[in-house]
Amino acid sequence: MQFPPPVRLLSAAVLALTTLAGHAHGPTPQKIDESVTIAAPPAAVWAVVSNFADLAGWNPAVTASSADRGNEAGSTRTLTLPAGQVTEQLDDYDAAAMSMSYRSGTTDPKVLPASSYSGRLTVKPDGSGSKLGWQVRGYRADTGNDPAAGMDDESAVKALRALMRPGLDAVRARIESGGTR
Repeated sequence: MQFPPPVRLLSAAVLALTTLAGHAHGPTPQKIDESVTIAAPPAAVWAVVSNFADLAGWNPAVTASSADRGNEAGSTRTLTLPAGQVTEQLDDYDAAAMSMSYRSGTTDPKVLPASSYSGRLTVKPDGSGSKLGWQVRGYRADTGNDPAAGMDDESAVKALRALMRPGLDAVRARIESGGTR
């Protein structure tokens, strides 16, 4: 059966676009969801993690931290990590909901192999204790179709998780051992 010219043209266009889309997809966002259950009321957990500027005060993966406007939306936080510095910007801070969200600012891929990420830190009741959750969504440092070694999805997830997990575990250890600051 022979199709009329408009149908043949449309079929060829769909085939061409499908082929091009398969080669120009780019990276997909990586999702990292970490949490820890803490035997303490949510207010006690929030008291430790609520200061946007003080990530270094509770996260051993961060050697220093500061923020230009504290917990005000738009505040820029500078984190010093073992390999160098990155900046992040506070997007939303809700003390009543015990939640804050932020996004990456300046990130050197040699310091943190992620080109763009956003995160949310939350404290919620969990039984007689609390759940401290940290969710990050981000892209690898090399956003090309064939990322360089160390700048790929796996490297971005590994680096972000290495920033998150020690902090969550340190908060639980500190609070459950009776320390607050």
